[in-house]
Amino acid sequence: MHPPHRASVLVLLLPALLAADATLASAATIHVDLADGGDYLTIQEGIDAAAYGDTVLVAPGTYYEHLYMGTAADGVTLLSEAGAESTTIDNQSTYSYSVIYCENVGPDTRIEGFTITGGNTYEWGGGIRADNADVRIASCTITDCRAPNMQGGGIGSDYSSIEVSGCWIEGNRGGDGGGIGVWRGEAIIKENMIIGNVAASFTANQSGGGIYIYCNHAEITDNIIEGNSALQGGGIQDWWSDDMSITDNRIVGNTAGNHGGGIALCHSVCLVTGNIIADNHAGMWGGGGGASVRGDQSAIPAQFLDNVFFGNTNEGSECAIWVWFSGPALIFHSNFFADDTTFEVLVHRTLSADTIDFTGNWWGTDDPDEIAAKIYDCNDDPALLWCIDFSDWCADPSCDGQVTSVEDPPEAAPVSWGQIKSLYR
Repeated sequence: MHPPHRASVLVLLLPALLAADATLASAATIHVDLADGGDYLTIQEGIDAAAYGDTVLVAPGTYYEHLYMGTAADGVTLLSEAGAESTTIDNQSTYSYSVIYCENVGPDTRIEGFTITGGNTYEWGGGIRADNADVRIASCTITDCRAPNMQGGGIGSDYSSIEVSGCWIEGNRGGDGGGIGVWRGEAIIKENMIIGNVAASFTANQSGGGIYIYCNHAEITDNIIEGNSALQGGGIQDWWSDDMSITDNRIVGNTAGNHGGGIALCHSVCLVTGNIIADNHAGMWGGGGGASVRGDQSAIPAQFLDNVFFGNTNEGSECAIWVWFSGPALIFHSNFFADDTTFEVLVHRTLSADTIDFTGNWWGTDDPDEIAAKIYDCNDDPALLWCIDFSDWCADPSCDGQVTSVEDPPEAAPVSWGQIKSLYR
């Protein structure tokens, strides 16, 4: 059989192309203005009047509403004229309502340029809730929102695909995920300020002060995650993710009452690379001021590569990195360690003998005895079974060279990494 002629293909595609052109041609801009200068006085009226491809353009002002973007709002862009500083949607803490509830919408649905405040829901997503939805959220300020019994004080996502970019998420509270909570689905979280959020509840895990992840795929990239708090995972908590990356973030000054002041991973396949993980703190009931890794890892390694661990602290077990029950697929390589703890890494509990790969890191010294003193493993307690392999350690802070013995080590570099110098010197 011969393939169809190009003209035949064009004839077959023409109705679809014409329909797409008609949709684009009919896309409208619906104006909302409190001062009665637009098409509608309320944002919800504008959303209800919109169709796929339309933009609901909102004039400056404070709108005391809680909004619903359901199937009829699929493909609608909700946009402010003047940005988040001038345009606020305030639910006034009315109980049981997210400020914006998105349900059954697709990837062309977008929310951009608002201050979102006063959300207060017993479910998830105090500020913005995505329920079986595909939503893009950009350039918003989300503050003083609550989801105390579920995930996501600021943004909560359930079986959805969300992208959050360029937002300021501060002062929110959720049962899990004070700032952002993701349950199943997918998430891209990039270039945001996630500051001063709290995960606290009597009905949830109280995990992930800044971000809580329990989903299939997530990318957390180029954010500032600072001053958040939780029972575990002060900055980030990741549970059972199949494909997770935490890349080029500044994770600073977060606190966990239990473990994982900066990052807590549990049963996760995760790549943690290029982050500054500094001045975080874990409480006395757990460990890992900088990071904790626990649970049975899969055959795909959980990896920490090229990160800066600096000034992290921990009460009780006194370690910056805490390892508990993790499987053998765990790699720490090319990291910079300079923490304020008795031990840099502490193996807390294991079930079977194995070796954890901590090769090729800078430990603040090129003396193997001093490095060994920073590690608590099978050599300190044979019952732990696991041993840390720190061979091929870096000979200087820049990790330009490596050594495997103390004979003729390279001359130490005069300065530490530029990130450390610029942030902490």
